Amino acid sequence: MTTRQEQYIRDNILPGQVLRLFCQFTTPAKNKHLLLVGIEPSPLLFMVNSQIHPYVRSRAHLKSCQVLLKASEHFFLAHDSYVDCRNVCTNFSLDDLIMQVHRDARRLKGFINEEAQEQVIAAIKACPVLEKHYQNLILAELAELEAF
Repeated sequence: MTTRQEQYIRDNILPGQVLRLFCQFTTPAKNKHLLLVGIEPSPLLFMVNSQIHPYVRSRAHLKSCQVLLKASEHFFLAHDSYVDCRNVCTNFSLDDLIMQVHRDARRLKGFINEEAQEQVIAAIKACPVLEKHYQNLILAELAELEAF
């Protein structure tokens, strides 16, 4: 990969963006949508799921950590989906993201809209099970961005 290509990809991987990444850690391993919510010191992502797990749905304190992404407002989604703000995915380095996007630029899906951004921030602040360390890192980074 040339330096120019790498820099272009680095410049275009930003918090608030949904990426479709190959996830070795899922069973089975597969491509999944993830919402990038932090880059420094390493990428922090939330899973985007097509459904809310029944366990989560039946518990208000966990359901409040789910943010609806309407397919009608996010062109890159085939159906309504949910950002799970309970657990931070830290399985990828920035180099991993760059490598996957370099191989297939279609992995950069697009940004969530302003309403969803506000809901994600509210969910992060209110989520009782999100580790405080990650909560603080994410909120500090998002506060610095105009997009969020």
